[in-house]
Amino acid sequence: MILHTLEFEAFMAYPKRQEINFDALNSAGVFLLNGPTGAGKTTILDAICYALYGETSSDRESAKLHSTYAAHSGTKPRVLLDVTLHGKRLRIDRTPAYNKPITRGARKGQMREESAKATLAELAPGADPADEKAWTPISSSVAEVNRTIAERTHLTKEQFLKVVLLPQGQFAQFLKSKPKERKELLKKMFPVEHYEQLFDALLEESKKAQQDVAQDENTQRGYLERARVEMLALQALLDAVDTDAEGTDTEGSAVEGAVEAGEEPENLTAESVTAETLDTWIAGGVARARETSTREKQEQQRLTDEADRNTRLLAERAQLQADWREYEQLCERRTRLTERADEHKAQREELAQARAAAPLHAQYAQVHAESQALAAREQEHSACASALEENGRALLAALRDEETAEDVTFPEETTFAALPDLEPAEQEAQLETLLDTLRVLQKKDAQLTDEEAAVAALLKQANALEQDKARAEKTLSDLTAHAEQLAEELAGYSTADEERTLAAHLVTEAQQKHDAAQQMQQKLDAASAAVAEAEKQSKRTATAEQKAQEKWQASAQQALAATEEFKNLQVLRLAQASSLLARELKDGEPCAVCGSVEHPAPAQIAEGEQLVERADLDAAKEREDKAHKQARTHELAKDRATKAHQEASEALAAARTQYETLAAQGECDVEQTAAQLQQAQTRLAQAQSRVTARDGVLVKVERVRVDLQKAQEALRTIEGAAVEAQTRHRDAAARCEAAAAQLAPARAAVGFAQRVEAVEGYRAAHQRLARAVLLLGQARERHALAAAQAQRLLGESAFESAELVQAAVRTPERVDALEQAVAAYELEHARLLEGFGREAIVAVAARAAAGEQAPDDLQGVRERVEQLRAAAHRLTLREGERESVLRSLQALRGEYAAFRAQTAQRYDRAQMLANLAAAARGDTLGGYEHQVDLVSYVLGAEFERILQSASLHLDRMSEGRYGMVFSDHRAKGSRSGGGLNLEIPDTWTGEPREASSLSGGESFLASLSLALGLAEVVQANNGGIELDTLFIDEGFGTLDAETLDMVMGTIESLRDSGRTIGLISHVEEMKNRIPAQIVVEKGQNGSSVRVNS
Repeated sequence: MILHTLEFEAFMAYPKRQEINFDALNSAGVFLLNGPTGAGKTTILDAICYALYGETSSDRESAKLHSTYAAHSGTKPRVLLDVTLHGKRLRIDRTPAYNKPITRGARKGQMREESAKATLAELAPGADPADEKAWTPISSSVAEVNRTIAERTHLTKEQFLKVVLLPQGQFAQFLKSKPKERKELLKKMFPVEHYEQLFDALLEESKKAQQDVAQDENTQRGYLERARVEMLALQALLDAVDTDAEGTDTEGSAVEGAVEAGEEPENLTAESVTAETLDTWIAGGVARARETSTREKQEQQRLTDEADRNTRLLAERAQLQADWREYEQLCERRTRLTERADEHKAQREELAQARAAAPLHAQYAQVHAESQALAAREQEHSACASALEENGRALLAALRDEETAEDVTFPEETTFAALPDLEPAEQEAQLETLLDTLRVLQKKDAQLTDEEAAVAALLKQANALEQDKARAEKTLSDLTAHAEQLAEELAGYSTADEERTLAAHLVTEAQQKHDAAQQMQQKLDAASAAVAEAEKQSKRTATAEQKAQEKWQASAQQALAATEEFKNLQVLRLAQASSLLARELKDGEPCAVCGSVEHPAPAQIAEGEQLVERADLDAAKEREDKAHKQARTHELAKDRATKAHQEASEALAAARTQYETLAAQGECDVEQTAAQLQQAQTRLAQAQSRVTARDGVLVKVERVRVDLQKAQEALRTIEGAAVEAQTRHRDAAARCEAAAAQLAPARAAVGFAQRVEAVEGYRAAHQRLARAVLLLGQARERHALAAAQAQRLLGESAFESAELVQAAVRTPERVDALEQAVAAYELEHARLLEGFGREAIVAVAARAAAGEQAPDDLQGVRERVEQLRAAAHRLTLREGERESVLRSLQALRGEYAAFRAQTAQRYDRAQMLANLAAAARGDTLGGYEHQVDLVSYVLGAEFERILQSASLHLDRMSEGRYGMVFSDHRAKGSRSGGGLNLEIPDTWTGEPREASSLSGGESFLASLSLALGLAEVVQANNGGIELDTLFIDEGFGTLDAETLDMVMGTIESLRDSGRTIGLISHVEEMKNRIPAQIVVEKGQNGSSVRVNS
């Protein structure tokens, strides 16, 4: 990824548009981002992050990105980034959500929320970025831009911030942190959620499997306890049968089986009952239960047969007793029916009379109803006639008042006078004609009213046009005077263009002189800075050379001392050879030199002298080799330092030569040329002001000319409209007078609308009277027909008069009661005949005639049957209980066997899961010294790659002294497991060092190497994207001068790899050493950016 340009406006601390050209900074290789604390240095990185991901590094809310300095000015926030990703040059343009002031309408002054926007464009290969046509739009929505950038970068926002912005303080802490803390940072950089979920799921499954095993053990105890209870219940049932059998001996009883097995039933427990115990118990119980069942079935059959015999006897006697009771009841009912015979006859006759009188009674009721309807119609006819007469009198009376002339005759009076001599149909036609006449008059009257209103409106319009004409004439006069005044003012600016041309020429000449002076001064400043920097570099390399020389001399002396020590030990060991051989002699064993088995005088070492062992000699040799190796390392470092000092001296000489050459060309007075340029610019501004003023007057002249032309046209238009309005007013007034004269004879005391409404009301009353006449005739016809029909029915009936008919009439309730009583009597008579005819009743009647009595009570027989049935039922229940217990035991044995097979599988699975969980926790991987859990193991692979890359950087930065090695051992004193430790081997000492033992400068190099290693691994994991621009933050303010020189040398070496390094610091020494800078300046109205390339 290569940054080209960054533009932002109204963004956080920057209210105005800022532009940073990274192409110029990229050519410098190393640049400095400096400014006071709180000025907005981090905001620049936030702008880059927001352009790429739509979010800032601190996840600040989008609404808070709008600069508070520009919030009320209407300037929208904007970030534009020109960047190359994977060889494609892209331009990202984003606007965060912000509140925009409303400038018009009812809500003016309030804020309206604008949503975030984003666009993405790609530059055609080889095209000029300044050519807008060369950019092809790719995405135009926030979601599309986010998705496209994610596909191009292959980095999340968090990963991007870690690999582009390298905060030294955080990586120094990461360098010295514990594995647990280091693990949390690595989890943010590398996706291990799947392994964490797998780890958690494995632990949860193992825990659940252990719980299932514990539950299975509880279930097993429950099974065995149920078996013991069921076996004791079966024994109790069989013992009860033995007691009922009065001591019958049953072979193979369950008790005997239990005793043979060595257990009494009362002493059996869940632990002592097994599957074999269940088999033995069930076999003995089945044999004894079968013998008991055979014996009880025989007894049950005997009881059942005896109960059946008594049941049949009871049924026969019960049936005879029931028939005898029925015979006695029939005799009683027959007696009661005989007593009701006369009453039944009278009810039948009354019912016949009522049925005959019903049709005549209904006809008389219809005649009465028609009489009432006829009276109502006559009353309605009288009311309609009165209403019509009253309506006509009121209508005619309303037409005249005191002012109406007596010789005037209205159409209503003429029509109403002729109505009495006409037929109803002709009367209706005359009323309709009268209504048509009145409606025509009403329409003409309405038209006259409209015409009068139009006349008034035309008069008002004519008066308004006269007023408009006067105003237009006044406006035309004012504009003419203003035009003459502007013509005089324009004459004073006749030479403005010539003055501006001359001033512009003077500015151009002054600007060229000033630019030339500035360029010369910049070259001198740059040459002077280069000389100063070269002198510092020469001093640094000289100091480094002297230190390297001293270290080499010291290590060379140490190597000579180690060689001398080793040679002395060799000489001493040779001198002690006889003593060493004598120490190995044993009585009875031959000497290795002379072969004698006797050793009367073995060699002895001098008093106070110690034997030189082989191990001492080897240790001395190892120290000698190590010392010579360190001397060679320091010698190589000395040679490199000498070469660096020579190169720095040559660079210093070249810089001085360049400065002297430029100084010989002469100096240029920049202040004098700047003053001349300022004077020329002031003169140009004054000339431009006169031109601008002249242009303003010209604009006013043109505007007055146009207004004058419009005023003349408006006056002509108003005059024509006024003449037309007066003509139309006169014509309309004449029409109104003619129409009023035509309507005058027909006008009455009331208006035409009221007269039309009155006539319509009279016609409606007339129509109601005609309908009442028709209905009255129809009512008379219906009444006559009903009376004739009643007289005919009376003549055809058995009644002699209407009074006899009325006497025979019964209410419907009485008729229903008579019908029910007659039907009940006849039904009872038929049922008695049927009852006395049954064969059983005939037999009972014969027995009664012979003098027999009804049978006695049957309770004794019934109780005997119940006792027999109950005894048989008890035997059935006992058999069912035994079978139920046996089935339960057999089912229990099957369940228990299946349960044992199932639990065996679950136990094996639980053991397997426990082993896997232990391995995932690291309990079984490497023992206590390692104890690497699953997630740490996965992260350890990435961490090892980071350390391999970091080790290469640290080896180069420390000139081959330090490296970084991955270690999965548990840290000393750590309670957590291993897997994420690191060691720093020191080639000078040959021993690994703890990160905490490094000096400040060494820690800075190690943490910087670690940061670069992490960046490279993350890049490789995400598609190998190249990040050509890196920012290094923090850490410089705590370094001393010597360490800062070493760090700067290291950072400058990174530039050789093709990267651009941006350093974020406000350390003064950094400003002097790095000429390419992004300077952030803080002010009362916000911050701004200045780029020094």
